[in-house]
Amino acid sequence: MNRFICVIFILLNSIAFNAKSQAPDLSKIKNDNEKVKAWLAYCSMLRLNKNGAPDNYVLLQKAGIQGLQMVHPQDDSDKAKFYLYAALGYYYQVKFDSAQIYFYKSLNHAQASASAGLIVDACAALIPINIQLREAGKADSCKTILQSILDTTHNSKILQDGYSAMGSYYQHKSYYSTAQDYLLKSIELRKKELDTTQNDKLKADYAIQCYLLSKQYQNSEALYDKSLAILKEGQPYANSSPTVSTRYLSSFVEIYSLLGNIDSALHYKVLLEERTKNSPVVPSELVSANMNIAKYYIDHQKAVLAYPYIITADTLASESKSPILIYQAKLWNGRYLEEVGKFNEAIASLSQSLPVAMQINKEQYLEGLKYMAIAQKGAGNTIEAIQYYEQYIQLSDSLTKETVSRNFADQETRYETSQKEQRITALNSQNRLNVLELQNASRTRQLLIIGLFALGIISLLLYFIYRNREKLNKILNGRNTELDALNNQLATANETKAKLFGIIGHDLRSPVGRIVQMLKIQKENPGLLNEDSKKHHEENLKLASESVLETMEDLLLWSKSQMQHFKPEMRNVLITEVVEKESSFLKEHADSKNIVIKNEIPERLSLKTDESFLEIIIRNLLQNAVKYSSDGSTILINSREANRISINNKIADVNRENLETVFQNKSVNSKRSGLGLQIAKDLAAAIGAKIDFELQENNNLESSIVWENA
Repeated sequence: MNRFICVIFILLNSIAFNAKSQAPDLSKIKNDNEKVKAWLAYCSMLRLNKNGAPDNYVLLQKAGIQGLQMVHPQDDSDKAKFYLYAALGYYYQVKFDSAQIYFYKSLNHAQASASAGLIVDACAALIPINIQLREAGKADSCKTILQSILDTTHNSKILQDGYSAMGSYYQHKSYYSTAQDYLLKSIELRKKELDTTQNDKLKADYAIQCYLLSKQYQNSEALYDKSLAILKEGQPYANSSPTVSTRYLSSFVEIYSLLGNIDSALHYKVLLEERTKNSPVVPSELVSANMNIAKYYIDHQKAVLAYPYIITADTLASESKSPILIYQAKLWNGRYLEEVGKFNEAIASLSQSLPVAMQINKEQYLEGLKYMAIAQKGAGNTIEAIQYYEQYIQLSDSLTKETVSRNFADQETRYETSQKEQRITALNSQNRLNVLELQNASRTRQLLIIGLFALGIISLLLYFIYRNREKLNKILNGRNTELDALNNQLATANETKAKLFGIIGHDLRSPVGRIVQMLKIQKENPGLLNEDSKKHHEENLKLASESVLETMEDLLLWSKSQMQHFKPEMRNVLITEVVEKESSFLKEHADSKNIVIKNEIPERLSLKTDESFLEIIIRNLLQNAVKYSSDGSTILINSREANRISINNKIADVNRENLETVFQNKSVNSKRSGLGLQIAKDLAAAIGAKIDFELQENNNLESSIVWENA
């Protein structure tokens, strides 16, 4: 991810256009201010680097430093610009430490000049370089500065670049939803200027934003159709820059390979080869294109067709001397060798790839571990295969936990950002009202002075002033009402979030602990299990895992049901199919207590409801029935009325008062039992039903789902 962000930063700042990088003759310019302007223009042209000269960025670095000697000591604005150019020169030479120092000097002078645009330029540059240098705290600080400007400015240019930088920042943190929101904002702002501008840089910038969003869809959510659509939207503007055009051709090869359209992928690969045939260096895009086509053939069991692309990618990567390209080529070379049964050669290739992958890309390192385990197994190295597979499982679990944690944090950040934007909008409206009030007050004072000469006019004006104030009061009251509503919604959302985290902490601890215990037994004492015990143990492990997944799905569905705009999907549902499905899940638990579950629901009985909600409700009621039923008893499920489903069971000896407390509890509290029933009640309310419990004298419990308007 660090490499991707830095590649994009270079792409954004090295677009080539028609410009001549010839230094101005300062001796012919008399005015000092004009000299500074001419030198700034020269630095700008060096930055564009039309001809791709390898020493151009050395010249840019030196020109930026030379420009600092020309500016007035109090001219913070021009100092910020020259420091930025010098920093870019260092950055393109991959001298990140020096670049970071000069970027911060640019930021300091930009802040001293109070120039929002220059501050945004410096922060947008510092975010990727701080990420590259693994200084997350400094990247966060730059993001905070950037955010404060975006919250207060209405300047379209600043917002375009600022939103793009924020998208890159959140993409690094793997907050993909938030990153997507910022990239979409940047694209929408740039799109407004496309039809009227003749500026090729603006067009290329728009193409780059579309490319970034395409990668976002592709990498975070595997939305390949959306990725292709946004790439096509930016394609007409990609030709504004050879660098961007090359990147687009490589991206089309990748996306068409992922979509399974290999003919289109091969077509764009030919166009890419034609575009880069005179390149003085090995284009990374060409290496990636060959690897993507090879991946397609390997994944479609056509390894023979993948061979020439594997060889080409490996050769080009070696010529480039890029560790990143080399390890990726070795990874897929190993995958190819494994596919054709050359396991020892595959092991050798993967061994070269894994150390670099471990440092750069966890996901590809995980793939490498899986392929290595398969290759070791194919080579007959059982012990090594098991070791690599165990590493694969551990890293996979770790990445899954990280992904879940990031998703929660991403959604929370997205929600907080939305709330903050709404508050800013409200404050802007309030400020406009305050300005209007001040203007009215000033006008009133003027009218009062004039009114000393004409009492009649004063009376008339006072009447209009009074009426205006009444209108303003109504507007203010309306705004206050809206603010109260927003506060109530925020309180509800916070309460729901607290409930969800409490439930997760309560309901998932036990099944996860069970899974860990089973895995520990399997790992530490495998010899204690015979073949039958091992199968039984593996089945229990499978059921426990499914229970955790099922619980997570229930909790997520319940949390969605708490959202203000979430609506259940209502359709006709065959009740007996739902009951049979949920009864089968509880059969093992019921059999352990010799309990028989009888379904007497009519086969043709259907109700208009949300099937997922109903499944969770019935599952919780059945779990409750099995939990409290006497051993050897029968649980009867029937429907005496068209709008009622009843579950009858005879409960074991239990404290009747405590049981009634569980059934009657109306709030979700992770510190008490009955969480499943409380979730079931919430979901029942969402589909227009209620849950009734009737505890009869003979210890027979009837749990009913009743549709009030059915």
